[in-house]
Amino acid sequence: MNVADNSDVFVDEIPVLTPDGEIQRWTVRARQSDDDDCHMRLAGGFGEHWDAKGADVFDAFAAVRREPEARGFRFLVVGARPDCWPSGMSSSMSGGVLVYRHYRSALQRLVHDLIDVVSRRGTRRYIFDVAPVSRVATAEEQAAFREQWSMRIL
Repeated sequence: MNVADNSDVFVDEIPVLTPDGEIQRWTVRARQSDDDDCHMRLAGGFGEHWDAKGADVFDAFAAVRREPEARGFRFLVVGARPDCWPSGMSSSMSGGVLVYRHYRSALQRLVHDLIDVVSRRGTRRYIFDVAPVSRVATAEEQAAFREQWSMRIL
């Protein structure tokens, strides 16, 4: 993440898989507005750009990627994984740039917690860290997973 001159603006480059199978680097730019919304601009490899806003960086990213995803683009970042989103506290403390991985079962969570402790990497991830194509989903699929996860029975 590159912070611009103003602390409420950041710019990052993220990998995007095109419908032809090519990986491009797109630019994402976000800023916090006076009304406390996060405004995001996504600039694609073909000179196109999309704008959206959300309560935080995560919400704005989910909104801004919907149109490109409908055209077959896939965002190869942690913030596009169906099982990653910020907690309420993380959203308010980090502005939605740090997300947690949410597991389907308590056993799966326990195993990954042990791995995180041993590796000392922690459980939170930067939203624009690279993720493999096999692990990402559309914003719509991510919202459906989150809804299903919130209704799970442990």
